[in-house]
Amino acid sequence: MYRYQTLEDVPLGEIAACLNLAFSDYDIPLCLTERELAHLFRTSGVDESRSFGAFCGDQMVGFMLHSCGLYHGQEAAFNVGTGVVPEHRGNGISTDLFSLAEQVLRQTQIKSYYLEVLQQNEGAIRLYKKQGFSVTREFAVLRASAPTGSAERGKVEYMEFDRFDLDHMGQCRQIGPSYEHSTGLLRRNPELYEVAYRREDGVSAFCVFSKADGQILQLGCRSVEELKPVIQSLLSRVHPLTAKNIDQKEREVLEMLAALGFKTAAKQFEMVKRVDS
Repeated sequence: MYRYQTLEDVPLGEIAACLNLAFSDYDIPLCLTERELAHLFRTSGVDESRSFGAFCGDQMVGFMLHSCGLYHGQEAAFNVGTGVVPEHRGNGISTDLFSLAEQVLRQTQIKSYYLEVLQQNEGAIRLYKKQGFSVTREFAVLRASAPTGSAERGKVEYMEFDRFDLDHMGQCRQIGPSYEHSTGLLRRNPELYEVAYRREDGVSAFCVFSKADGQILQLGCRSVEELKPVIQSLLSRVHPLTAKNIDQKEREVLEMLAALGFKTAAKQFEMVKRVDS
């Protein structure tokens, strides 16, 4: 009934139409223009040769988007998004897409396969566990609507991302980013990002953020107290401000962000499956 193929030769407009229809009945419907989808493909590193569509006749009725790159020191794939249009759900399309994806990813030397899912999306979590995924981390998405207090003037500097040496931070601990915020992926489009940082006997704290909306993508510090003025400075420039995918094990960081007015907007699970065994 259905045929499956990679998305290499599928027009972006056709993919956008399928994606929008697939998410049309969600609590927060998604509606992306072709231009917005192109930006998503670019920033998420979507690889059309390892992404797939499901077709019924000439109509695209499902999709599975993947990005591939180094994550935790090994070749990994990340599921950027999966969806099936409402009238074709329950026919095994997602299962077929996962089966095809795993086969292709294994052939291309991928070791681990990651995805993220909202913690309240119990149906999707059950599907992913049935496919062999297990929870590896819990993330919080935080948002602050306005600055609180005043940033320390003259203490925080700003630099273009491609001029900032993330590989030599000395004692500055990088707070583990999610796949989509990993250094290798950000380096594919360095012109889209900027860094706010504090220098005290070397870089003592930094924050990588998106130029477009100020979204916080990476954090690093010697101590949370040194990171606080960096966040305050950024919040004074951009508000509302989102900090996406902060590992919930980072209690001190989460408490500092809460003190600055950040509130939890969503919680996600990161899930992983080994595909090299």
